[in-house]
Amino acid sequence: MTTTFRSTALTATSLALLAGLAVAVTPAEAAATPRINACGTSYALLKSWPIAAQYWTADAGKTKGYIDVYFSSTTGKNCAIARPVDGVYLPRGIKVKIGKTGSGWAALDGYQANFTQYAGPVYVSARNACISFEGGFTYNATWDASGAWSRYTSKHCG
Repeated sequence: MTTTFRSTALTATSLALLAGLAVAVTPAEAAATPRINACGTSYALLKSWPIAAQYWTADAGKTKGYIDVYFSSTTGKNCAIARPVDGVYLPRGIKVKIGKTGSGWAALDGYQANFTQYAGPVYVSARNACISFEGGFTYNATWDASGAWSRYTSKHCG
């Protein structure tokens, strides 16, 4: 009887330990806002920059999307994609721009369309230079349409 009890206790402890290990080695939870790397396989993500709700909206300053900026050491180009976060109600008119700082906008997307999932990819050659980019969209807030827009200058220099 004692042997059976010890064996059962040992088995239960072993299973608990294994379950704990299984949880510890489980891959990280997927991001709530999936990135869409439409730039190409040679492009690596540099950073995701927040797109904030405009000051006049009920949720002013809250992150409503991201501008994902990528770089390819193969091509020497930067790439940008604008996307809303999951849970933003009826995003539309998504737009994105990118350019070499001081040289104007090199590329833009979404200005002649009504994108609802993402805008881009847009590219600029900016090896050994800084880039500027912006993006935004409109969406339905709790009772009316709202807007989100952000602009970043002189980023990812080099």
